[in-house]
Amino acid sequence: MRVKFWGVRGSVPTAIHHNEVRAKLEKALAFAGPADLLSPEKMGDFIDTLPLSIRGTFGGNTTCLEIRNDEGDIYILDGGTGLARFGHRLMYDDKVKKGTTLRMFVTHTHWDHIQGMMFFGPFFIPENKVHFYSSFQDVKDRLMYQTPPTHFPITFEELPIQKEFHYMPEGVETEVDGLTVSSKAVKHPGTAYSYKFVDKNKKTFIFCSDAEFSLEVMHDIVPYIEFFKNADVLVFDTQYTFSESFQKIDWGHSSAQMATDIAIKSNVKKLVLFHHDPSYNDEQMDAMTLQALKYKELMAPSHFLEIETAYEGLELNI
Repeated sequence: MRVKFWGVRGSVPTAIHHNEVRAKLEKALAFAGPADLLSPEKMGDFIDTLPLSIRGTFGGNTTCLEIRNDEGDIYILDGGTGLARFGHRLMYDDKVKKGTTLRMFVTHTHWDHIQGMMFFGPFFIPENKVHFYSSFQDVKDRLMYQTPPTHFPITFEELPIQKEFHYMPEGVETEVDGLTVSSKAVKHPGTAYSYKFVDKNKKTFIFCSDAEFSLEVMHDIVPYIEFFKNADVLVFDTQYTFSESFQKIDWGHSSAQMATDIAIKSNVKKLVLFHHDPSYNDEQMDAMTLQALKYKELMAPSHFLEIETAYEGLELNI
């Protein structure tokens, strides 16, 4: 099972400002020595030594992930603005042919998780077929509601693709072309669902975005621990710092410290910090990552948990 991140921000898309680009260039040049600039090859090697916050960016598109099983079937997790770029890749780089079947899983229908759907190229090919899966029974009505004629040039219903909608009751395992999928509701305004994907090799990937794990929820954490237990990769909502999470109760998001605690309790192998606050720049993202790593070493120095922060383009082989 392979996973690629196309959108990692929460709430609204975040474009990098030209002043931030200039600051990155200044920092890079400050680190460079004369030998690092002798040739394109030397410059490339030097750039590779720089942290992501200087050589690039964590990204500003909202939630979208790509999953592929061993047979190459395509599964999509949510349709934020990252979906538009993924569609471009499918049509122009992968050259997806007419008659392609796609499977899209919808965790919930807040705008930052669906606003890229009407810009996804493969949705405009009549021969393509898309299976929509969700633990919301009314997901079709929700998607149609986002694009009435007063708000968008065409409606969701007018998309020329062949559409099928599948309801996945919470806690019930559903077989989807080689992957076993199940869901669990998490605390979020209007509710959201966490999805677990298990492949034929028993490798487990869990996507838990837009989830508020407060001290109140932690008092009844056992059902969640069972759901996350022994996952190979857990992608978890960490939009807020620990202090912010106390200031924004009932806003529907968690902190890296809370995610780390849960991952350790669940015996997760790899934790991926996700759904980044749109106000954070790349330096702040570095600081958040460092805080999570330090917290893990403080709380469970001998635990094998690996922690990584999601960025656009991150690929995981599970």
